[in-house]
Amino acid sequence: MPLTNLAMAEEALSLPSSERADLAKLLVQSLEEDPRTDAAIKADLIRRLNDLLSGKDSGLTFKQVFGSAA
Repeated sequence: MPLTNLAMAEEALSLPSSERADLAKLLVQSLEEDPRTDAAIKADLIRRLNDLLSGKDSGLTFKQVFGSAA
């Protein structure tokens, strides 16, 4: 038997607050759409890769990205 919205809400509300926050974030993200097209995303990735390969952009080191968590 499929869950109703009410049953899902009751289940979600019984979760610990941190898990409810994670679930809320996932639900909100599922509503947001990326306005860029696949072609625009691909063009941006190609430009960024070319910048890295040409030396125009040196990128970041592992430590710069992850800091002390590494």
